Amino acid sequence: MYFNIQRFSTHDGDGIRTMLFLKGCSLSCAWCQNPESQSPKYSLLYDQRSCLDECQMCAAACSHIQRQSEQLCIERSMIDQQQLIALQQVCPTEALSVCGQPADADELLAELLRDKPFYQQSGGGVTFSGGEPLLQPQLVTDLAQRLQQQSVSSAVETCMHVPWKNIELVAPHIDCWLADLKHTDAAKFNLWAHGSIDRIKQNFARLAAIAKRLVVRVPVVPGFNDSIEELRSIIDFAESLSNCHELHLLPYHTLGINKYRLLDQPYECADKPLNKPELLQDAQAYAHSNTHLDVVIRG
Repeated sequence: MYFNIQRFSTHDGDGIRTMLFLKGCSLSCAWCQNPESQSPKYSLLYDQRSCLDECQMCAAACSHIQRQSEQLCIERSMIDQQQLIALQQVCPTEALSVCGQPADADELLAELLRDKPFYQQSGGGVTFSGGEPLLQPQLVTDLAQRLQQQSVSSAVETCMHVPWKNIELVAPHIDCWLADLKHTDAAKFNLWAHGSIDRIKQNFARLAAIAKRLVVRVPVVPGFNDSIEELRSIIDFAESLSNCHELHLLPYHTLGINKYRLLDQPYECADKPLNKPELLQDAQAYAHSNTHLDVVIRG
């Protein structure tokens, strides 16, 4: 299952890239900017601002959607996947939309290769993102291998919170790993992201030995890892990896907040972007003085 193809990206690997966003994630980070990607199944989004009050097409198509007192009431937990499929083309204004499409490797490959001239001219390629793309390792491996045969570079954005066998399967066909290292403390990581930092560290150590290029990416999030001590610990771990030379600091932003409203989910992170340029500069200076890492501040 995938949910978006984004063309002409310049921030997720070298050159001009086409991003393939796959659904499903093994973490649920409080700050996730793509919450619609977390479920591996179809997801329902509703934007009241675009809704036609007099329209009853969605209610006619699904018994778990009703209009009550000028308000659309959606029993999301009661709507099954087949009903969501039926709702895909119902809403005339797309106030109600269904996120997710079944992934066909042949169709996706043809779509990704449409941009091959841009890859060739810019040194770009395809980046697999999500969600967590390595939860669909067979699809990523198939596409990356076939892109490789077409002389198209592949990168992957990953949280690294997957079985090692998934990483090992994909690795021979990936030219660049954009891998998140969000924290080094197990308890705090589990509280905010609901996963195992030990699993991620073990995967990093094994991947470093076989990756063609490994870039550690650190989303710097208020209240989570926005202290110099925490960033130094992350930098020190990255320095310990045998084949890692790059680290990107990604200041937290709030561009994904509206998606939580569309999904009728609470947003439990800061409602303002990170505004600590001195912290990022101090972390960069620490890395330059104490490690061999090339640390870049993105955003």
